Amino acid sequence: MDGRKPLAKVEGRRRLRMSGVTVAFRGTPNLDDWVAYIANGTKSKKTILADHASERKVKALLTRMQTMPRKDIEKLAKG
Repeated sequence: MDGRKPLAKVEGRRRLRMSGVTVAFRGTPNLDDWVAYIANGTKSKKTILADHASERKVKALLTRMQTMPRKDIEKLAKG
């Protein structure tokens, strides 16, 4: 039996002021398993913004998207 506890998962949501988009993210500190996606987007579009990314990349992406219009954010998700 392994005595170590499982790594703590971090989850969060952030509403971007300018576009009104809610971005949800989750991951494990110090691991590159972070994912960010649009929480209130339409289901037909692919809404993942970042996958298998570092925490730093995800937080930087959220900061960059604060000033973007909704259309540009959806373009990022599809690309």
